[in-house]
Amino acid sequence: MFDVVICGGGLAGLTLARQLRREVPSAKVAVVERQRRPLPDAAHKVGESSVELSSHYFGVVLGLGDYLRKNHLIKNGLRFFPGGGRTHRLEERTEIGPPQMPKVPSFQLDRGRLENDLRAMVEADGVTLIEGFSVRDIHFGERDAPHEVVISEGSQGERVTLRARWVVDAAGRAALIRKKLDLTRPSGHLANSSWYRVKGKLDVGDFVPESERGWHARDGERIRWLSTVHFMGTGYWLWLIPLSTGHTSVGVVVHDEVHPFDTIRTLEKTKQWIAHHEPRIWEQIGHHEAEDFLCLRHYSHGSAQVYSKDRWSCVGEAGPFADPFYSPGSDFIALGNCFTTELVRMDLAGDASWQARAEEYDGFYLRFFDVACETYRKAAPCYGQPRAMAAKIYWDDFNYWAFVCQYFFKELWKLPPADHARFVEIAKGFATLSFRAQKLVSEWAKRAHDEPRAVHVTLPPIPSLLANLHLDLEKAMTPDETHVYMTEKLALADELLHEMVLRALVSLGPTNGVELAREVDLATWGSRVSDARLDAEEAEGGARRRALSLVARDFERCVGRADKHPEVVSVRALVDHVYAQIAEAAE
Repeated sequence: MFDVVICGGGLAGLTLARQLRREVPSAKVAVVERQRRPLPDAAHKVGESSVELSSHYFGVVLGLGDYLRKNHLIKNGLRFFPGGGRTHRLEERTEIGPPQMPKVPSFQLDRGRLENDLRAMVEADGVTLIEGFSVRDIHFGERDAPHEVVISEGSQGERVTLRARWVVDAAGRAALIRKKLDLTRPSGHLANSSWYRVKGKLDVGDFVPESERGWHARDGERIRWLSTVHFMGTGYWLWLIPLSTGHTSVGVVVHDEVHPFDTIRTLEKTKQWIAHHEPRIWEQIGHHEAEDFLCLRHYSHGSAQVYSKDRWSCVGEAGPFADPFYSPGSDFIALGNCFTTELVRMDLAGDASWQARAEEYDGFYLRFFDVACETYRKAAPCYGQPRAMAAKIYWDDFNYWAFVCQYFFKELWKLPPADHARFVEIAKGFATLSFRAQKLVSEWAKRAHDEPRAVHVTLPPIPSLLANLHLDLEKAMTPDETHVYMTEKLALADELLHEMVLRALVSLGPTNGVELAREVDLATWGSRVSDARLDAEEAEGGARRRALSLVARDFERCVGRADKHPEVVSVRALVDHVYAQIAEAAE
């Protein structure tokens, strides 16, 4: 009899087991995993790249910070080259990314090495690790009766039954509980991926001739290669991720509405696809032999439920999965594992309120997933338009650091329900703005015709509002202080959204601007670009800069000044025209 049986010993299951033993040391935990050790280094698993939230989970919550620094690569953030690669050399493309190693660390993870080491760690933590066995069925106990997890060694082995108070599905896309209970739901995001690994370091700095001194001067330490690098065009992105073993992960993501799955469904087709859409990158990587290959059609999926009053949960890809862009997979593992751990802790401590908390967590997690998924559903046009993409990345970074990471770093899910509810309301505010912002940048990109420019959009530059949000992740704050902080940032996010509206209108001009405003339902937002902001636009030079608000000034400093459409003479007149047109249409 176990307190918790975890079905699946991949990244989600192993990290949950370690967290349970650290935070609920009395819990008797078992992990069932079909694959025996040793896993090969550079194991062919998706999810090598982590970002701030998941890195905090691995490093701080699980106590793996020193281990990660010693055995894996510290990541140089996310780096983007939007605009398509068929006609431009890399040094001619817009580069978006950090100017130096981020102060709050994240990591490039070698999954094989990490999971081998985690298995040894959880055994040392007192977890019962059952390797070489597969889960054949789960029988849910009614009321307080224990669940039964039926396992066997191989398909023909004798079946053994484990009994447990809690059962957690961490079986990835096998999705034992989600499929058994018919919980799978469409996510509304149709995209596909293929990927492989090659031996050797693929340094993006080597893709540009040394004679391009200005380009190389932007990376004096030659650390671009430590980033997760994205080469992007309309409806696609190609990734390069370095691994500590000396391998490099190479992958392609394509959105259905632009590039069908059939174009990348085999290794040979993937190579042909890269050679066609990113020929200059292929010239640099094409001679490297692929050591493996996998592909996924329509990898994104939703779920009707992930936490239950019947003492089960689904973590990692066994629950919903959004997209690999921005590397959010391990963030969902972190959040899902923390919610599960808190529910188990409450239940084993005899706190009967855990059932109400399970319903609360379930709703919060699924809303969080929907907002995250919206970040990718409409993104295909943005990947091909550098200036719309730069605005999108600024927005996404702002929201991620101002709310999502702060929520996790400050462990707000542990607050009593009444206190937690205050932050749920803030989350809803950010969600409303984010849905509007994603629609805005997508519709902007559809109407833009931006040629890449040989510039480096540094996100975040230091100092800047955006950089301060990043550094604030390590700032100690009480829940009340955090609430004040998030409330202030929500107001700034609303102002930022209107700044993005203004930039889109100015760059598109009156005709496309009105069309854009109608598509994003601007008339229903209940607010508009402020008179003070329009007054600032009529000033010049230093007077204009001084008249800009903190948000407007920082946004412009980060992504550059807006390109003014030739038909735009007066920004105020343009804005008045657009709002008059949509108001008339609404009547």
